[in-house]
Amino acid sequence: MNRLTLRHRLLLLTLLPSTLIAIALVAYFTFSGIKTLEGELRLKGMATVRYLAPISEYGIIAGQVEGLHGLAQATVQESGVKAAIVVNQKGRTIAVSGRVSLAADELRQNLSEARQVAETEHWIAFGAPVKRSMSDTDQLFETNTSKPAAPEIIGHVFVEFDKTELANKQRQLLQRGLVIVLFGLLVLAALAIAMADNLAKPVMRLVEAVRGMSSGRLDTRVPTSSSGELGILENGFNEMATRMEEVHHSMQARIEEATAQLAFQARHDALTGLLNRREFEHRLEKALASVQAGGDEFAILFLDLDRFKQVNDTCGYLAGDELLRQMSLLFQGRLREEDTLARLGGDEFSIMLANCTGTRAMQVAEDICGLAAAYRFIWQDKVFAIGASVGITTVNRKVRNINEILAAGDAACHRAKESGRNRVVEQEVTFSQERRHEASNWASRIASALSEDRLLIEAVPLRALQHASGGHIVELTARLNEPGQPPVTLAALIDAAERYDLAPAIDRRLIDTAIAAQARAKRRHRNLHCLVPLSRGSIGSRETIDYIARSLASQNMSGNKLCFVFSEDILTHLTSQAMEFSRQMRTLGCQIGLDDFGGGLSSFSHLRSITPSHVKLSRSLTRDLGGNRASTALLRAVQEITADQHIHSIAEDIDDLETLEQLKDLGIDYAQGKAIAPNEPFEVWFEGAVMRSG
Repeated sequence: MNRLTLRHRLLLLTLLPSTLIAIALVAYFTFSGIKTLEGELRLKGMATVRYLAPISEYGIIAGQVEGLHGLAQATVQESGVKAAIVVNQKGRTIAVSGRVSLAADELRQNLSEARQVAETEHWIAFGAPVKRSMSDTDQLFETNTSKPAAPEIIGHVFVEFDKTELANKQRQLLQRGLVIVLFGLLVLAALAIAMADNLAKPVMRLVEAVRGMSSGRLDTRVPTSSSGELGILENGFNEMATRMEEVHHSMQARIEEATAQLAFQARHDALTGLLNRREFEHRLEKALASVQAGGDEFAILFLDLDRFKQVNDTCGYLAGDELLRQMSLLFQGRLREEDTLARLGGDEFSIMLANCTGTRAMQVAEDICGLAAAYRFIWQDKVFAIGASVGITTVNRKVRNINEILAAGDAACHRAKESGRNRVVEQEVTFSQERRHEASNWASRIASALSEDRLLIEAVPLRALQHASGGHIVELTARLNEPGQPPVTLAALIDAAERYDLAPAIDRRLIDTAIAAQARAKRRHRNLHCLVPLSRGSIGSRETIDYIARSLASQNMSGNKLCFVFSEDILTHLTSQAMEFSRQMRTLGCQIGLDDFGGGLSSFSHLRSITPSHVKLSRSLTRDLGGNRASTALLRAVQEITADQHIHSIAEDIDDLETLEQLKDLGIDYAQGKAIAPNEPFEVWFEGAVMRSG
C-alpha cells in the first residue's frame, strides 16, 4: 500500500466503494428477477392445472377420451408446457400429450388439491384433482341436511413445464446485469481517472519539481494552473525555488571569487606576487620530466639577499617587506618571458632559466648579482646597500629528482655567502661532503637536544574575539636553545628533523606536555584547551595514534579539550593518512585543526574531508588587511564559509591592535601574536595564567 502513488490511491478510493455498491445492487436485482421468474413459472403451472381440472370433469365422467386428448394437446400448445396427462380415478392414463417425464407412481398419487408434484433441473410438474361437481338437483335429494358431503375425486390432471425457457430468461437477465455493471464501471473509471488526474497531476508536478531541486536543478519551476490549496502550494514552491536559486548563485559567486583568490594564493607569494615554493617545485618537476624525455637542458639560480636582516632589524618588518617587493620587480625586469622567478621564502629567490646553460646561464647570474649589488634601498632617512649571493646549477638527464637540484642550489648559495657574499658559485647536482656533514650535524644536534632536555616548550596564548572563551586556550610550540647558537624555531627544527625521522619525537614532547598540563588543570578544576602542532611523520604513523590513546588513558583524560593541528600541505600529500588520523582522534574525543588555511586551492575541499573544529588562517590572508581591499574581501569570504560550518577561525602573528580590531569586526573567533601576549616558557605561563588564576 505504501508503494502506491497518489494517483493510484485516488483511483482506488474512488473505484473500490463504487464497484462494490454496483456489484451488490446488480446482484440483488438480478437474483430477485431470477426468483421472480421462477415464481411466475410456478404460478402459471398452478393456474394451468386449476383451469384444466374442471374442464376435464365431463370428459372423464362421459368417457369422451377424444375430447380429453384434444384438451391435452391444446394445453401442450401453451408456452413452456412439455406434457399434459389426464388420469382416471384408478390412476390409469386416459389422455396424454407431449413428452412425459413423470413416473407411473407419481401419476397414481392421490391429490386433494392443486400443487407441485415434482421438479428436476430441466422440468417441473404440477397436478390437481378432478372433482365431481355437486349440482342443485342433487342437493334437493340429499336426506342429510346437517353437513354437505365432500366432492368425489374422479381423476387427476398433470402438466409438465420445460425449464429451458426459464433458464434462458435467467441467463439473459444475468447477462444484462453484468453488462450494466461493466458499463457502470467503465463510466465510473473514466470519471475516477479524470478526477484522479485532476487532483494528482498538480501534486506529481510538485513532486517532480522537488526531485529536480534536490538533484541540483535550481531553475525548476511548476506551472501555476491550480486553484485553492494546490495553487497556494505551487506559488509557494516557485517563490521558494526562486529564493534558493538566488541564494545559490550568490553563494556560488562568492565561492568562485574566493576560490579564484585561493588559486592565486596557492601558486603565488602574497607579498611579492611571484610564484611560491610549492608552484615553483611543481614547475621544476615538469621541466625535469621534459629534460628526461629528451627536452632542452636548463639552469637554476638560487638567490639569497645579503644584509637583509640588517634592514629588518633597523627599520622593522615593513621595511623588509618593501625591500622584498622592490627586489622582485628588479629581478623580473631582467628576465625573459619564458624564465620563471619565484620567492622560496624569507629573502630567498629562485630563477629557472629555460633552454639556458653553461656560459649564458653564468652571464645571467653575474648580471643579477651585479644588479643587486648596485641597488640602493632607501627607507625614510636611511640608505642600504643590498647585494645577493647566487648559486647556479645545471639540470640535465642525469638528475633523478628535484631534491637533488634544490640541495645543489642551496649548497652553491651557501658557498657564495661563505666566500664573501655578492658573488656567483656554480655547483653540479651532487651531494657534497659539506652537505653530508651538515646532515650529520643536524641529526646529532636534535638527538642531543631531546636527550638532554634542551628543547624549550613555549606557550602561545589565544584570545577569544567574539565571546568569552570560558577558560584558557593556548597553542604549544618549541625552540632549540644551544650555547653560542641562535635559537631555532619549531618550523625550522621540524623541517630539519623530518629529514632524519626525528620529528615524531619532538611531537611527543609537545603531546606529553599538553596532556600533563590538562590533567593538572583538571585536578584544580581549571578549564584548559591546548592546540598541539604535529609534523608530517606523526600524521602518517599509526604509532602516534596509539601513543596519544595510551597517554590519555594513563591520565584518565577524555581528550575533548585537546586539538591536534597540522598544515594543509600535509593533508594534500598524505590525504588518506590524515583522514584516518582525524577519524581516530575524533573517536578519542579529540579535535582537529588545520594550519595555514586559505593558502591552498583545495582549502574548501579539506573542510569536507576532515571536518576540522579549528582553522588557523594563512598569514597571507591577514598580512595586508589594513590597506588591501582584496585581502579583506577574501578573508571575509573565508570567515563566512567556515562560520557556516561551525568551525572556529584563528588569526596568528597579530602584532598590532589596529589589525586586531579589524579581525574582530570581520568575525574572526581567536587571535594570537604580540598584540595578545608574547611567547613564554610553557611552565611559566601555565603556573601564572592557569594554576594561579581564579
